[in-house]
Amino acid sequence: MTRPKLLRFFTFTLILLNSFVNCSVIFPTSTSPQYLYIFDASAMHVNHFEDCKVKPEDKRKRCSIDGPLPMGKTFPGLLRDYDTLMFLATLQGIVNRDQPRLYLNQDHARNNKPSMDMFWLEKYQTVNQPYGWLVNTKIITLTNLEEVLTTFSPSLRGVVVWDNAVPATLNVATTIAGVEDLAILRDGSEITPQILNHLQVKKSLVGMFQPNAKTLPDSSTPSSGSTKVDAYLWAIENYLAAGKTNPTVLSYIEDGWPAIRYTQKQMTRGGVYAFERDYTVQQRSFAFDLNPWADELPIDDPQQTLGLDRHTLEQIIQTASQQANGNLIKIWGFHPWWEKYAGPPAGGDPNSKYQAIPGEWEYLWLFAQYGGYMEGGGGDVNGLSMSNISIHDFAPRPLPRPAPPAPTEASLKELGYLTPEGKVSADHTFLTFYVGDYDIVHPTQLLLGNYSVSPWLDEKRGKIPLAWGLNPGMVEEIPGIMSYLYATTTDQDYIVGTNSGAGYINPDGPDKLTFLRWLWRSEKYYSLYGYDIMGFIINGNGAQMSQSRLDAFAYLTPVGMLSIDIQTDDPWPRWQNGVPLSTIPILAFGGTPDSSAELVHQIYRRDVLKQGRPPFMVFRSTFLSTTFLWEIRERLKAHEAENHVTNNEGQVIHPNYTVIDPYTYFFLLRRWLETNSP
Repeated sequence: MTRPKLLRFFTFTLILLNSFVNCSVIFPTSTSPQYLYIFDASAMHVNHFEDCKVKPEDKRKRCSIDGPLPMGKTFPGLLRDYDTLMFLATLQGIVNRDQPRLYLNQDHARNNKPSMDMFWLEKYQTVNQPYGWLVNTKIITLTNLEEVLTTFSPSLRGVVVWDNAVPATLNVATTIAGVEDLAILRDGSEITPQILNHLQVKKSLVGMFQPNAKTLPDSSTPSSGSTKVDAYLWAIENYLAAGKTNPTVLSYIEDGWPAIRYTQKQMTRGGVYAFERDYTVQQRSFAFDLNPWADELPIDDPQQTLGLDRHTLEQIIQTASQQANGNLIKIWGFHPWWEKYAGPPAGGDPNSKYQAIPGEWEYLWLFAQYGGYMEGGGGDVNGLSMSNISIHDFAPRPLPRPAPPAPTEASLKELGYLTPEGKVSADHTFLTFYVGDYDIVHPTQLLLGNYSVSPWLDEKRGKIPLAWGLNPGMVEEIPGIMSYLYATTTDQDYIVGTNSGAGYINPDGPDKLTFLRWLWRSEKYYSLYGYDIMGFIINGNGAQMSQSRLDAFAYLTPVGMLSIDIQTDDPWPRWQNGVPLSTIPILAFGGTPDSSAELVHQIYRRDVLKQGRPPFMVFRSTFLSTTFLWEIRERLKAHEAENHVTNNEGQVIHPNYTVIDPYTYFFLLRRWLETNSP
């Protein structure tokens, strides 16, 4: 029995024995509707990437909250747009729960190309393609909010109103929207009269949470002393712990803080988490926005007891885990570091000592301990939000695809990578370029489609071998997009696993039994879609990866695996349970092609010349164009007189950098280990 089949048998048997197979994620049945309504909401969307530019020399700084306003906008207008988008997205999640009905366009066309949302809609209408699932669907355009209300208000039970005084009630209202089919409306919103001409207020959170309360509303549970936290405690008690929400999908999405900004005549800097709510509502998910740091007071609730946000965050994941009955928990969204919980230069809290990535690692480690994995993302990726997932998830899943064939020894000898005797040639330094971070939906939907750097549409794609780190678990949310990506690979595009499996998780976080569930989930998708290389394993706050978890990944990806260098024990490269294991530097390409080429030299000096490791290196990029990576290779292929490094003795070394695909990389590394390992 092969290693992946053995793993599947072992984990599936354990899952059956322990009754782990129940799962409450809503997987819509693939269906092509006769009609699909589309509404252009682009005039209401703030593209912070375009509307708030800073000078090139200040690109690491965040734009000021004091300006500038987007062209043609006022603060009352921004608030009205914000309210409208919240209403539309939550309405969308309700009406799209059972069939795809409403599609929202969030952005304008540019460079004679369609907006991102229209790009995918056009792909879905392509004839004779596996991703052309809407080819026979008639598209009907709705031109204003009144037409949306006339068309869809009969499908709603009414609205739930959230309280300006307690921004957290926006997320509580989002939870209620999913459970009770009520779209969201802000108290005092300019759009209230128009909405109430069609829908009734069925629930209001206004005034429910007061600063001096003794208990939670209609409860004997003592108040926390914080209106923000009380709102979530009440929602936990009445919806999550009561079994009314879907415990296997939690939504970490920003609350109503942007409305507070606009009211105070300040700008938001990043996404406002409007469009992302359609999936939250469709899945009946519990929504929250809490500080992961126990030793800092949150900017949006500085009077609370220190650590209260963090304690409540723990209570949510603990309660969800109890309700989930052992199932894994999908985390939708991402902490809003551009507004809260992270400090300068990029974070939105000037008093925080933490940066965005440590915050990401902090909450991911917490979630992982309860079987939580990140899948969605959110906020602002080059100006756009994650949108229409309640439509995308209806597309047919990709057909199974095999892993690419391994290179042959004869072909590698012909290329000069192997000597006539079959040993690895000493005349090359072998490089592989790993392309990430497409481990969650947001960047995959936006950056691999028709927007910004557009690496998948880049004219240089197919002219350089690249290892694309794509999470196959995203077939649950964006199956049509995944079908498009799989169907349009060139012979230079290689799909590998990304951090760390079928969704973003810290492998050492879960207990053994939960990790087995994780392996079963990952192996299921890896086996279906031809994944046998792990391109990026990261352990976050778990620091150095344990040997048992590395052994498990060896079963999952038998061709080879790469673990982040700062979290991998020596020696490396090495055999790990019979599979080649090497590392990928935490330092990534960026800046310019010249500075990235210099990074290659830096790592070569450190790992090969100073530490004596073999000449095999992998480098990663995040959200860079394919042309950028091609230009790095061109710099590295420069004339030998220009392309060299100097060792500690002052000798000039010519590495002869050779960029190869990941399958060739691991074939050669395997051969080197067979020859040189004790």
